[in-house]
Amino acid sequence: MSSAQNDILMEIAPRLISLGGSQVHRLMPYKEKRMVGPFIFFDYFPATEFPPNEGLTVRPHPHIGLSTLSYLLEGEVLHHDSEGNKQLLEPGDVNWMTAGRGISHSERTPAHLLGAPHRLHLLQFWVALPIEHEDRTPSFTHHPKESIPNFKVGNADVCLIAGSAFGRKSPVETFSPLFFIDVRLKAGDIFEFAPEKHHELAFYIISGDLQINEKSITPDDFVVLHMESQLRAIANQDTHFVVLGGEPFPEKRNIFWNYVSSSKEKIEKAKQAWRDGTFPQVPGEPDIIPLPE
Repeated sequence: MSSAQNDILMEIAPRLISLGGSQVHRLMPYKEKRMVGPFIFFDYFPATEFPPNEGLTVRPHPHIGLSTLSYLLEGEVLHHDSEGNKQLLEPGDVNWMTAGRGISHSERTPAHLLGAPHRLHLLQFWVALPIEHEDRTPSFTHHPKESIPNFKVGNADVCLIAGSAFGRKSPVETFSPLFFIDVRLKAGDIFEFAPEKHHELAFYIISGDLQINEKSITPDDFVVLHMESQLRAIANQDTHFVVLGGEPFPEKRNIFWNYVSSSKEKIEKAKQAWRDGTFPQVPGEPDIIPLPE
């Protein structure tokens, strides 16, 4: 286990990105920290109130070489992919889509919500695949809230969304050692977590205020600790945060748009396939997001 405690490597402020008519907070990729463990992308969609007839509209777009992890806090999102899967994501649910050699998908507010005001609050990640899994068959798995381990660590309420931690394992199928944990901590309580040896760790505050050492960490601050550092945090007020990380890969990953790969050649082939329409398409959805040029 690690020995250092709260050894901060860096703090990353979000970039505001327009996505499907709304702004999301993008924490990764970041020029000075491309990955945390196998996590290579992190978007936080803050709690947003939509008026009637507006909502999330992300048209079909492609992926290779990664798994997407969608974790919903409020609202509903309809997932539709090129393997024919259609799945409604509800609060506490997890969608895990593995692109492998190639998958495309859309994400939208379902039609039944559009007639009235509604809210959306969402976390989305990309998890890069190990080289031996980069070309695997695409797949999609939905994990309802009830299937996700929910337990106490001290006084903290913990959901183990993906990977392994505290001697437990999430049902979400992952392809390399990692952890993604949702934590709710009452004011004055302490949360402690020591990752495995050679694992990286980062955390992000959704609401509240955490104190580590003598430093106060507030919402929208994505904090990356040095390799193998333990986390010990005290809640200055009721706080909701996520902790993520895992074992980094020995090889570099290339990223272009929605593609991740150890091979630049595979990315070039995927770019051409999206241009010419030979990439797997979402059935019944001709209106795609074009390749950025």
